[in-house]
Amino acid sequence: MRTIRNILVAALLMALLLPLLGLAEPMLIPGELKREGLPFQTAYPDNPVIPGQSGTTGLPFEGVFAPVVLVIDNSPEAHPHWGVMDADLIYQVPNAGLGATKLLALFSDRVPVAAGGSRSARTPFVDVAREWGAAFAFAGHPGDDTNKRISVPDKLRDAGMKFNRRSFNLLGNYDYIERVRGYVSPHNLSVNLKAIQDIALKSGETFTQRPFLFDEMDLSAYPAYKSLEVRHYGMTYRKGADKEESYNKFIFDSTAQAYVNETMTGSYVDRDAPDSPILFANIIIQRTRFSNSGQYVLLDHLTGNGAADIFIGGHYIRGGWQRDTLDSRTVFVDDKGQELVLRPGKTYIIITNEVTRVTTE
Repeated sequence: MRTIRNILVAALLMALLLPLLGLAEPMLIPGELKREGLPFQTAYPDNPVIPGQSGTTGLPFEGVFAPVVLVIDNSPEAHPHWGVMDADLIYQVPNAGLGATKLLALFSDRVPVAAGGSRSARTPFVDVAREWGAAFAFAGHPGDDTNKRISVPDKLRDAGMKFNRRSFNLLGNYDYIERVRGYVSPHNLSVNLKAIQDIALKSGETFTQRPFLFDEMDLSAYPAYKSLEVRHYGMTYRKGADKEESYNKFIFDSTAQAYVNETMTGSYVDRDAPDSPILFANIIIQRTRFSNSGQYVLLDHLTGNGAADIFIGGHYIRGGWQRDTLDSRTVFVDDKGQELVLRPGKTYIIITNEVTRVTTE
């Protein structure tokens, strides 16, 4: 009896000590599509443009606002990407079933002459570029004989994004692309985004800023976590069946006051700055309902509102998102329904469903 009692006491002491030793089990953040009780406002007016400040990063910026969104391959063979250290925002978006993703990099403050490797578009990618009114560059799309729900050309026409003015199919156009060495095809397509931006401007396209809000807010009232891990499963969760190529672990660097991203291929870096992990000031997991057409994932619910898990400055905010129309901006809100105030710097947005598992430490 004494032996059993001693074992129970030891187990209790270990349970109490583990959190102190930093060995506690990671906490799973529930995957929710909606934030019941979150007081969304009826409307969120566009924020004013602040002269000398970027509306996408909150950093100093003087120049023409003419954003370009590039589809980037997220398979291991395409890493490390190049040109991405100049991106203002990076979106991770579903590409196919079973949790496969691609990246959408938005360039505005700095638009490089070489970025990649670029791959093909899917219809949800158009909706992301559309909210920014951005030029959209991609390397092909599903065949022209596909149904309308997964037709990228139909989606571009519906959005009024004219070819070689607001949309740029990179395949077959050799004026601003090249295949680079060191990567196997088709993961080696490099794009001159500055040339694409110049073409869009010369064709008469105009771009309207709709800035985020930025400031150095006091976040001490929110729980603090040193890292978060994101695992993607597609439509259904099965333990051990996550898509490893889409894995993320964001670790907060208290000195830089920003997050580094550890992927399955290592620290997320630019090919041309391999010793400097790209820092993200804000991490947002935007939850939305998935549907599918064959092997393709559809995001038919990017308007309305939903849940968002937000990480800023080493703290977690149980927030939400709202978007009125496909031509509206997505407004991220805090736990009080107020528009989110971001930290100046780069932002990483993961658009995913309630199945994706987010755990924190």
